[in-house]
Amino acid sequence: MSAPPDLLEWLVRSGSGDSGIDRKALAGVLLDIARSVRPDLPPAPNGETPIDIRLEELRRLLLGREIEIVSRLSHVVEDPEQLALAVSEVLPTAFAEATRDARLGQVLAPALEKAAQSSIRKDPRTLVNILYPLIVPAIRKSIAETIDDTFQSLNESLKHSLTWRGLKWRWEAWRTGAPFAQVVLKHTLVYQVEHAFLIHRHTGLLISHAAAESAATQDPQLVSSMLSAIQDFVRDSFTGADEGLDTLRLGEFRLWSEPGPSATLVAVIRGNPPENLHRTLHDIVTRIHDERHQALEDFDGDSSGFTDIDADLTRCVSLKQQVKLPAQRSFRWLFVTVPTVLLLAGGVWEFRRLQDGRRWDDYLARLRSQPGIVITQVDRRDGKYEVTGLRDPLASDPRVLLEQAKVDPVRVVFHWAPYEALDPQTVLERLRDSLKPAPSVELSIDGNRIEARGAAPSAWLDRARTVGKMLPQGAPVFDFSAVQDSNEQETRRWDDYVERLRSEPGIVVTGAEQHDNKFRIEGLRDPLAADAQQMLIAAGIDPDRVESRWSSYQALDPQIVLKRLQISLEPPPSVSMAVEGNRILAKGAAPLPWLDRARMAARMLPAGAPRLDLSEMQDLSGGAIGKLREAIQSRAIRFDANDSLPAPGQEALLDELARDLNELASLSSTMQVSTRVTLTGHADSVGKGTFNLSLSLARAEAVRALLKKRGVDPDLLAVRGAGALEPLTPEASETARSANRRVSFSVEIGGQT
Repeated sequence: MSAPPDLLEWLVRSGSGDSGIDRKALAGVLLDIARSVRPDLPPAPNGETPIDIRLEELRRLLLGREIEIVSRLSHVVEDPEQLALAVSEVLPTAFAEATRDARLGQVLAPALEKAAQSSIRKDPRTLVNILYPLIVPAIRKSIAETIDDTFQSLNESLKHSLTWRGLKWRWEAWRTGAPFAQVVLKHTLVYQVEHAFLIHRHTGLLISHAAAESAATQDPQLVSSMLSAIQDFVRDSFTGADEGLDTLRLGEFRLWSEPGPSATLVAVIRGNPPENLHRTLHDIVTRIHDERHQALEDFDGDSSGFTDIDADLTRCVSLKQQVKLPAQRSFRWLFVTVPTVLLLAGGVWEFRRLQDGRRWDDYLARLRSQPGIVITQVDRRDGKYEVTGLRDPLASDPRVLLEQAKVDPVRVVFHWAPYEALDPQTVLERLRDSLKPAPSVELSIDGNRIEARGAAPSAWLDRARTVGKMLPQGAPVFDFSAVQDSNEQETRRWDDYVERLRSEPGIVVTGAEQHDNKFRIEGLRDPLAADAQQMLIAAGIDPDRVESRWSSYQALDPQIVLKRLQISLEPPPSVSMAVEGNRILAKGAAPLPWLDRARMAARMLPAGAPRLDLSEMQDLSGGAIGKLREAIQSRAIRFDANDSLPAPGQEALLDELARDLNELASLSSTMQVSTRVTLTGHADSVGKGTFNLSLSLARAEAVRALLKKRGVDPDLLAVRGAGALEPLTPEASETARSANRRVSFSVEIGGQT
């Protein structure tokens, strides 16, 4: 077996991409393998191909270098110390390259936040030590600016407090809701920002500059260099001056510096600016850093890319205050304002003094007029009023009168000595408090007497006599002669009440007594008799003082028996029942069922009871009214098939029917019985049921209309439709069907049909 010529040519020719391969050794191994290749060589008995040393040599020549590199890399990766050392060598370069791409920062931000949180929780002092050099100077500077602003506002406020202009500014402050000091600063401080420089902090180079139109022309680069030199001098010369100068004054000019992380804003101000201008400059430099943070950090002296911040610097130089008011006018108005204010204050004070004096005089006059109060002395010491005198315990409370008179109770001191007043009003109150008269007793003042009127128990009258004798000399007389003994009145009322009970039918009094201002009564009472409790109230006796014991029984008094019969029989309006002697007479007319019930009740009356007399009662089923009912109910109005109007030739029948109905109504009114006539329409069985029902109702309505024309009261008549449900005869022929096409009449007298 021989190798192809192109393969041998490649083996002996060196190349640039296969350094590290011994080509001659490789060619020799390949030729040796080619000479000894035996395709027909069988495999080993165990099925495995025997290892050929020449193939291993070939693998070493072809892949030896790569295998060595992979082995070294695997050793580095598997050894944490070696891996950390390898990563540390390339990590700074990777971070430097990543600053141009924001993705690394976005990926590392969550991990760094968690690491910072863990570190702070473990040891917060580490973060405090880091932030202390930055926060403390900022806080110190903010406090200093606030104090300066406060002193400036206070100075200007005091300067313009007592001037006419100051009063106008106070009115403006009240109207707008702004502090007075802020309004004063608004109108008095005169300043203008003439130049604004934005200087890079690390290089001292000028980034941008703006100047007011009226400002003197200066070289911005020169000014920037001088300011940077001064700042460097201050930092190098004074310990703790890391922030540098923030204020520099030269004649009428002030240079205010507001440093930022990468740039400093310097404003050249003419005049006397307010301290809150520091805050405005700080807001501007903060906004510039927020918008151009990266560009400011990478600034290399080329300011052509910062043209967009000219607007912020222009805003700085537009800050000014040009209100200029002549100061000499303040003193002229001062001589007018101060006397005016003093005069107004004096007038208000005098008005309040007079008002307080008038209120105090009115209070003393009212206090002296109160019964039970005697004022002996009134003084004023240490700005307070002192009142000394005598006061009855039942007199009005002087402090309540103070509140009513709108006098400050704190300014009044009382010194009261108790005494017993003898004026009629106080004595009246004392009598009411000691006697506690009942609502039926009225006490009043009549001149120099106290009169009592009404009714009271004997015990109260005895106490009143004792109290009247104990009144001191000079007190009004207590006259209670007009008070009646309520015990005697109650006894009379009780006796009258018992007598009325004894005279009531259905009530039997078996015992009545009065003991210890209480009453007791007992006896028998029919449930239909008068209510004893209501009679007790009507007699003017307190039911709580009466013990009543009543046993039920059935009375045989005629009036009670009459009530019982009226309740059980429920007579119709045509029947009247009254007591005549020892009998109960019933008069009028009634249906037969009611008469049967009345006869049964008469037989069931107990012995000794008045008898029930029904001899003058008439049966509504017989007599003239009964005959009329039979005559009306025997008639019927005929109809043709499918016709709602009566068949021809029945006018005479309708006339007779109308005459009987009118006579029935007249007779019913005379006998005081209720009467009602029902007109029922009928139809044959031919046709649908709903049609026959509506046809039968229409026939009844037609007959009622015809009877109404003939003078019959329509309220006497009621209509209904029965359809084919109530036939007169079975419909085996046309004659039978004709008989069923009719309107029938039903008369109800006194509830009986």
